[in-house]
Amino acid sequence: MTVKTPPPPSSESAGFNTRVFLTFLIPSLIGILMFLTPVTYKGNDTITIAVVVDLLRSPFEPWLMEILITVIALSTLGSAYNILKKPDWANSHPSLHAMCHSTPLWFMLRLIGLVYGLCVYFEAGPAPIWAADTGQAIFHDIGIPVLFILTTACFFIPFLTDYGFMEFIGGLVKKPFGFLFNLPGRSAIDATASFVSASSVGLLITIKQYENGFYSARESAAVATNFSVVSIPFALVVAGVAGLEHMFFTWYMVVIIACLVCALITIRIPPLSLIPDDYFPGVGKRIHEDDDENGSVLGQSVRDAMACATNAPGPRKFLKTAWLSSLVVVFGVIAPAMAIATTAAMVIFYTPVFDLVSMPVVYVLEIFNIPEAASAAPGFLVGFFDQFLPALLAKGIESEMTRFILAGLSICQLIYMAEVGVLILYSSLPLNFWQLLAIFIIRTIIVFPVFLIAGWLLF
Repeated sequence: MTVKTPPPPSSESAGFNTRVFLTFLIPSLIGILMFLTPVTYKGNDTITIAVVVDLLRSPFEPWLMEILITVIALSTLGSAYNILKKPDWANSHPSLHAMCHSTPLWFMLRLIGLVYGLCVYFEAGPAPIWAADTGQAIFHDIGIPVLFILTTACFFIPFLTDYGFMEFIGGLVKKPFGFLFNLPGRSAIDATASFVSASSVGLLITIKQYENGFYSARESAAVATNFSVVSIPFALVVAGVAGLEHMFFTWYMVVIIACLVCALITIRIPPLSLIPDDYFPGVGKRIHEDDDENGSVLGQSVRDAMACATNAPGPRKFLKTAWLSSLVVVFGVIAPAMAIATTAAMVIFYTPVFDLVSMPVVYVLEIFNIPEAASAAPGFLVGFFDQFLPALLAKGIESEMTRFILAGLSICQLIYMAEVGVLILYSSLPLNFWQLLAIFIIRTIIVFPVFLIAGWLLF
């Protein structure tokens, strides 16, 4: 006699399984606690994942730069060996493959990052490399925090993505999100995670969703380039550097409005609109968001979440996947990011290149009577290389209106090669360098009038 096993709960099944429900609920609550719950820590408003990062980082404070240089050195030397010897590590040593797999172009970026890192560490070589406003700032203020954030986030992001929480939220908000942005509702989680934690966190969620078959190529590209916004705490730092702490709330409200306007427009025009709705090769489409006309939106969302939870990874697979993901991201991204950001900083602060390239921007700003147009113009372009650079340029400008606009650009331009850009290019997302540059320019063109109008009204 054949015994039939009851099917697991799904969006089509009316059954309720407590164990499966708890498989969805408990990890999802952990994800909410880590990424979406505001907490007060050391007198500052932040989120739990930031506290965890700080606690993990604290014991290593005396050796943070040494750790960063070691990661960059291992990734560079390992990728050199991988390119020269071509070992079959993908099957025999997956951890080494994750750390060292590289193309010649990415190896060169890793090598440049290593050279810069050694110059900064020993304060040797050409001074522009390791000066306070170039290499020192890039490696200490960007490299070290990004290293710990990416490493930690890779181990906690699956709690949001693999156990049904994305399906649950996606079911609740899919209609308004679909109407406004032509995107699945689950992308609201990417946006929220970025706003309250870090842009790299939202981007890692997007990459994982695309590779698991829950976003199409167009959807993943649209989410990555519109909703991987920097966190509120980082925005507060930018406002402080630009001298806008006294009006942070007003300025940040304009930031949100500008980002929403960008998302409404950019997803409907090239290059994003030309990307096909194909799904990740070898995985295909794994999401079905059909409405259940006989049930409530909440009930359907719970059923979708439970259907996902039935296929959720166990502890062993969870840890293995998180470990390999962290190696791929950290060893693949950190060195190239340092290379690009440090090079950009040297060009900005030690050459007249951006002063010359930004001359057309000066004329545009003068048309709109923007004070100190010549000083502000380079800030419209340098954000492509690092998100903090426009705010640094704003620091030396007297006009509060001009600083207001530059600080807003540093947040809303979003595509910056020192972190988000490199992570996108290194990932499986269907975007290339020229598409990212085009999106950066488009976002700048859209954002500027929003901050200009706000500036006229406020100043």
